[in-house]
Amino acid sequence: MIGDSESVGAVLLAAGSSSRMGGVDKQLLRLRGIPVFVHSLRVLQSSQQVDSICIVFSEDNVDAGKEALAAAGSDKVTAVVVGGARRQDSVKIGIDALCDAGACPDWLVIHDAARPFLDEAMVERGLTAARGTGASVTAIPLKDTVKQVEGNVVVSTPERDALRIIQTPQVFRAATLIAAHEAVSTDVTDDASMVEQNGGAVTVFNGSYDNIKITTSDDIAIAEAIFDRRGRQPTDQAARRWGTGFDGHRLVDGGPLRLGGVDIEFDRLLEGHSDGDVLLHAITSALLGAAGLGDMGSNFPSSDQSLANIDSAELLKRALTMVQEAGWEPEHLDATIIAQQPRLSGHVAAITDRIAAVTGLAPASVNIKVTSTDHVGAIGEGRGIAAQAVATIRSS
Repeated sequence: MIGDSESVGAVLLAAGSSSRMGGVDKQLLRLRGIPVFVHSLRVLQSSQQVDSICIVFSEDNVDAGKEALAAAGSDKVTAVVVGGARRQDSVKIGIDALCDAGACPDWLVIHDAARPFLDEAMVERGLTAARGTGASVTAIPLKDTVKQVEGNVVVSTPERDALRIIQTPQVFRAATLIAAHEAVSTDVTDDASMVEQNGGAVTVFNGSYDNIKITTSDDIAIAEAIFDRRGRQPTDQAARRWGTGFDGHRLVDGGPLRLGGVDIEFDRLLEGHSDGDVLLHAITSALLGAAGLGDMGSNFPSSDQSLANIDSAELLKRALTMVQEAGWEPEHLDATIIAQQPRLSGHVAAITDRIAAVTGLAPASVNIKVTSTDHVGAIGEGRGIAAQAVATIRSS
């Protein structure tokens, strides 16, 4: 998370042309009685992280937008401006307006108002993820196979696991994004592309399949269904679930030892149909259980020869996709490795970082502990290692 002395400004983009909406302005369209842009505005207004907001409208909808804003109310809105010809022009106008209203914020959250299902946790994940490189974008895994074609002929099939669908919000250190706008003038489809073209590194953080962009009239019905489903969750507590997981394997000659997706120098390794990573197996089982999706054995059976020697991080990624498709997002992981040997305390930080990278969680949301059995039983005799985990998930 950002430091207490750092400020956050948000640019809410509501200047789209709505060309595929049949003449209906999607920004002002009422979703269950509330203008679409107001849904995101309310989240930014209530966020403890966001200090100021600029709303960017078009020339055609600015007057109506101001009326809707007056009805909604927001003391964090410091500027309302008319956007430019391109999306990136509108973003730059919004940034300039935030800076004109006072000192430029240290961080910028850029969000498309046509995505009404922004939530505060998403904003917080973005600010946390952007700390390392100064730029981070919301991303979700692909559900379908993707083909690259020339004409009507398939020329390649990209590896799906390496691809992500990018959403907003996108979060940047203000200096990073301002420099990109000054350096890049070619047309881009999102702000992160400008940072990339300017030589910057961009990380990703977990978005949500609910976080759709209203683009066509068909999306309205989908958005209403999502809104209604979310509305049936009466309390924040009802939107959370917990699951537990456990796994253990014996140690056999060989090495290195794989735990938590990290290779540890040791003269023995864990025997298993996959790579035997008991920690990732326990976490995977906990996530599946929390979402009511069975266990590892039913979803990734040892009888499946395609899973022989597979990296357990891949199984965790597949389980995460299943959890997300069921309408849930991981929120926190707590796990314990039970091992007499080797000594693992020096590897906890690397394991935590690896699990955070695989799951898209902030390292602070991944808690890894190590313990032994004080030489009692098979684990105490150094013949095996086990792990147990608790996963917290929330409705997306």
